[in-house]
Amino acid sequence: MSRTVKDFRRIGPETWHDVRTNTTGLGILYTLEVELARLLGGWIARMPELSEKIAFAKVVYEDAEHAALLEARLLELRVAEPDVALLRRRTALILTRLERADDPWEMLAAVFRVVKPALLADLRRHLEGCPPYVDEPTVRILRRIIAEEEQHLELGLALLAARGVGWDGPPPGALWDLGAADGGLVQDVFVGAAPVDVPRPVWPAVVEMLAYDDPMPPYPEDFETAMQRCVHELVFSETEAIDIFGRYVYEFPDLPWQFSLEAARICWDEARHVELLLNVLDRWGGHVGQFPAKAPGYEEFAREAGTLERIIMINVIAEGEVSTDTQTQHRDAFRELGDEFSALLKDYEMADEVFHGQFGVKWSRWLAAQTGQDYEAAYAHAMASLQEFKAQHDEEGVASPIPLVRLGAEEMGSGRVVNVGAKRLLGFTDEEIKRLAATASGTVED
Repeated sequence: MSRTVKDFRRIGPETWHDVRTNTTGLGILYTLEVELARLLGGWIARMPELSEKIAFAKVVYEDAEHAALLEARLLELRVAEPDVALLRRRTALILTRLERADDPWEMLAAVFRVVKPALLADLRRHLEGCPPYVDEPTVRILRRIIAEEEQHLELGLALLAARGVGWDGPPPGALWDLGAADGGLVQDVFVGAAPVDVPRPVWPAVVEMLAYDDPMPPYPEDFETAMQRCVHELVFSETEAIDIFGRYVYEFPDLPWQFSLEAARICWDEARHVELLLNVLDRWGGHVGQFPAKAPGYEEFAREAGTLERIIMINVIAEGEVSTDTQTQHRDAFRELGDEFSALLKDYEMADEVFHGQFGVKWSRWLAAQTGQDYEAAYAHAMASLQEFKAQHDEEGVASPIPLVRLGAEEMGSGRVVNVGAKRLLGFTDEEIKRLAATASGTVED
């Protein structure tokens, strides 16, 4: 006969919250993590410096993950899915005010000197009320979130210190109340309900940012400078992608949170791509602002009104059909140049691009099925819109003396090589792959 060793924790039930109290508190914390992911996602395109864009991308992804973890626990604790969805349609007024702030540094100071510290305090307070044994899943979730929120706070305060940004005013709007049944939150008002229009992203002041239809200067004739310009353009191609996918998290509140979580992951992926390409730019002797830059992909995204068409344009076509080909060519071209380090980085980037295309195929098909829209018609519209837009900004005289192919007008033309292996991973049908290959110069299994 076995005997339980008496090393268990003695608990007094009067000190612990019950399931209803638990779900109320977790629901408030869930709302705040959702809203912070949306808020910072929407601000990425409005932040002027690359360091903040890169930092925010990771914070947005981790806040989105925090929300996903809390959502899963709420469902385990028997909160119905429609009720969880309602928790994503409310806010603390401080957040909607910060959504529309005029000064990015004011927003940054308020988030990291007011909002995040208050959230951390309430996460710790809720953790203290979790009963042992029965609520260990919540304990594990909250401990992880607290650890990551502490890192966010350190990062944000470091950014503020580096910019010399202080904070001496009152909180810009009402906070929340963890002890109240409704959290002190306002229902049916939330970040992204009426998105702030940002037709072009904000980039560093040292960069001459041109509109999509402004002419670029001729490509440099000498090899080293041509390489610097090529990599500089790759840096800002990925920068506009950070801006776009931050908007995904911000602008599509009616889709499931899983969509926002995956979009936030893509945003973070693009930030890591910027970091790796900044490394490549530095190794080739270039620097940010050395050349003008454009954001045609962002401008394409901003001008397209339909949600389905936007997802198809960016993820199915640009990321899925095109980028899985161009990444392969960039990798091979770096290898031809003897730059194995850059080729290695591009190979890892290719892994991310496959996920980005899979995201587009999955969610565009899901959205078409949910809304009853004709997927093929939406695809045709997105492709026609993309081609029309590209025709306005394709340029002459972009040839360069380097083997690293600057595809430009050829990225969807006869000069492209279709990566068939990547297309299969994306979920493209044999028929779709044949359609792509018919207009290209060849195919590759990679």
